[in-house]
Amino acid sequence: MKNRTTAKKDERTDMIAHSVADQLRLIDRAVITLTRSTEALLRATDENSLLEDICRVAVDVAGYRLAWVGYARHDAPLSVTPVAVAGRGRAYLDEISVSWADHNLGHGPTGSAIRTGMAQVVHDMETDPRFAPWRDNARAYALRSALALPLGQENERLGALTIYAAEPDAFDPDVIRLMEDVARNLTYGIGALRMKAEHERAVRDLAESEERYRSLVELTPDPILVHSQGTIVFANHAAAKVFAAPGKRLLGLPLLELLHEEAREEVGRLIKRPPTQRRVSEYRMKRLDGSEFEAEIAATTITFHGLPARILVIRDVTDRKQVHQQLVQTAKLATLGEMAAGLVHELSQPLNIMRLTAEGALLFIERGKATPEWQAEQFQQIADQAQRTAEIIDDIRIFSRRDTSPVLVFDALAAVSSALGVLAGQLRPDEITLVTDLPPHPVLVRGRPVQLEQVVMNLLSNAHHALKEKRERETPDSNWCASITISARLSGHNLVVTVSDTGPGIPPTVRARVFEPFFTTKEAGRGTGLGLSVSFGIIAAMGGRLEVLDQGPGACFAITLPIDEEGTLVSEELKDRSLTATAEIDGHIMVVEDELTAGETLARYLQELGYRVTVCTSGNQAYESFMADPADVVITDLRMPAGGGEQLVEKLRDFDPLMPIVIVTGHLGATERLAENLQDDRCAVLKKPVPLGRLADIIATFLKPPAD
Repeated sequence: MKNRTTAKKDERTDMIAHSVADQLRLIDRAVITLTRSTEALLRATDENSLLEDICRVAVDVAGYRLAWVGYARHDAPLSVTPVAVAGRGRAYLDEISVSWADHNLGHGPTGSAIRTGMAQVVHDMETDPRFAPWRDNARAYALRSALALPLGQENERLGALTIYAAEPDAFDPDVIRLMEDVARNLTYGIGALRMKAEHERAVRDLAESEERYRSLVELTPDPILVHSQGTIVFANHAAAKVFAAPGKRLLGLPLLELLHEEAREEVGRLIKRPPTQRRVSEYRMKRLDGSEFEAEIAATTITFHGLPARILVIRDVTDRKQVHQQLVQTAKLATLGEMAAGLVHELSQPLNIMRLTAEGALLFIERGKATPEWQAEQFQQIADQAQRTAEIIDDIRIFSRRDTSPVLVFDALAAVSSALGVLAGQLRPDEITLVTDLPPHPVLVRGRPVQLEQVVMNLLSNAHHALKEKRERETPDSNWCASITISARLSGHNLVVTVSDTGPGIPPTVRARVFEPFFTTKEAGRGTGLGLSVSFGIIAAMGGRLEVLDQGPGACFAITLPIDEEGTLVSEELKDRSLTATAEIDGHIMVVEDELTAGETLARYLQELGYRVTVCTSGNQAYESFMADPADVVITDLRMPAGGGEQLVEKLRDFDPLMPIVIVTGHLGATERLAENLQDDRCAVLKKPVPLGRLADIIATFLKPPAD
């Protein structure tokens, strides 16, 4: 009896010992997995290697049957895809489908762990009903228990680490706690490696971006400069070539040294207060060898070596501007050609009045019926009509010549009025009413006044042609009523000038193409298709826009220009005045004019004032005569055979730098200037026809003795 009791005690002792040994073996396997996975985590260089190492540790070192990591997909079935696996049951994963959705394929340990974020245990696959979909496959690979550990934090569901054992009940609470540490460490490692990979990718992308930027900057044919507070801190190879600066001579230079003097004040203000947005401007720039070129500069703010800076992309537009000027000139000449018949009518009117007045005066004088007062009135009328003719010719002369004048601040309404003056007379014969609504005060804009006149004249000419074509198409019994309206108004910081007509209008299919070069709806030979295209470019260069408005029965064009609120109007030159000389001063006057009748007529007037006058018909003759008998004042034309006026002036100035000279010419427009060597207070310029009173006043001023 005693032996039997002792035997039972020994059996219980052995069972407890075996149970403790089994428990220690399970814990030891989990501890080994935790320890060696931590070592793998410290050695890991990439995410895939880490996952493979963790699975190998669980199988090869700790002795589990199968281990795999599955990542949760966000596809329609919410599938779980194996990304790392180790163990003798690898083929098991190829045979099963696992999901983390809330249905039978998602109720296994892996899907439940991902979905709930909690560890899931299957103590015995033979009896656990949740494992029914995979039981037969697991039996084939001798799998009896499983532990699935979620990977991820809170709402972030990365996937799960699932470990299988060959025996049931391989995962008790102590083992689960140790294995949860493995999952937490693995989650941390995945996050750290992804951050590292993202950082390396960002560094690589940044390096590639910098390399692309460097290549783009260095290979672009356009100069690129970076300046910080006006000092150049970077220049590409194209900049060194364009600015004639070998090596790194541009670095450290003030940006203003590369700009023409007239642009430095404006650019200096921009350097002190950089614009917040991208800015495109045109300036004249200087190379280090002193040569100049027209440049279009696109500028924006960047950070350069940690400091705020401005990057400038510079393009030489000298050739482009020359081509544009040629197009402008072509369009102007085309406009003049279209207006030729009307201009002939405009000139014939004052000439007809002058002839009628002169012949009528001669008739009355022959019959003794012309009183001195009446004769004076007739001659004044002839003088007034001559002035009217001169103004028409002057407007045409200014308009037709190539415009190389500088950009300046001018009165836009004065330019509009000047264009109206040229074309208004052409509308009356066609019974077209011109309606104007312009503000009475000046409105200052920046640009070239002649070019704005060109745009307005082109719009008026197009409206004129449209109305004439409409009249030709209408039946004789129809009531003809045609008008062109030009108005101007202020809109915020802009001036809006509209030109509208009562013509047939612009069809919608044509409206989108009216500003295309060489597009025209006129008959062959009546239009070049350049007028509106060039006008569009002119207004755009002034910082404005030219557009077609959809209003009224006819066509309506609007010119919008920014007002220059800080500019000042350049004072106009003194206009020609009809003055009668009241003081006669003795002096010798030389008149140089290849048109002998004009020279002799002028000489008789000056002789009547008491001057001694010598008349010459060429520059060479005048110089020889002057050396033989020097004159006190020389009045000369510019263009003459056998020695022109400019050569004569140069010779006379070499002889006497203070020689008083009056230049009379028909080849200068009202806004054109003489060469620099002729611009001084001892030289005056008059346009033909010459106002004699003004000429007498100038001569008297030249001959007046200096005040004591």
